[in-house]
Amino acid sequence: MIVDADNRLLVVRKKGSSYFMMPGGKIEKGELSSQALIRELKEELDLDILSRDLEYMGFHETEAVNEADTLVRGDVFRIEFKEKLVIIPQAELEEATWLTVDNYKTYKLAHLIEEFTVPIWLAGTFEY
Repeated sequence: MIVDADNRLLVVRKKGSSYFMMPGGKIEKGELSSQALIRELKEELDLDILSRDLEYMGFHETEAVNEADTLVRGDVFRIEFKEKLVIIPQAELEEATWLTVDNYKTYKLAHLIEEFTVPIWLAGTFEY
């Protein structure tokens, strides 16, 4: 869950998918979820994040949108940037965009972000 100074929420879309999701990815053997996120953000968006920048929000399990008959368990972290960022998608990403309170309903969102992240973001409490 990456938010900027204007409380916009960053979402990405993988190549070949119609769903927008949070940046991140699968945990490799021996990694913690926080380490996987830091690695994925570097690979996918060329962002340099430190573990101290991460605020753990909780986890959610739901149906995967890009893999049939598969459950996905997401550990969700919040990262806040004080400035506006220009994000350029890399690796397997086709698109990155910022959601606002006014436009988020126009995007096709993955279940994890729709069920877990968006309600927290809209509430603005960032406590789960």
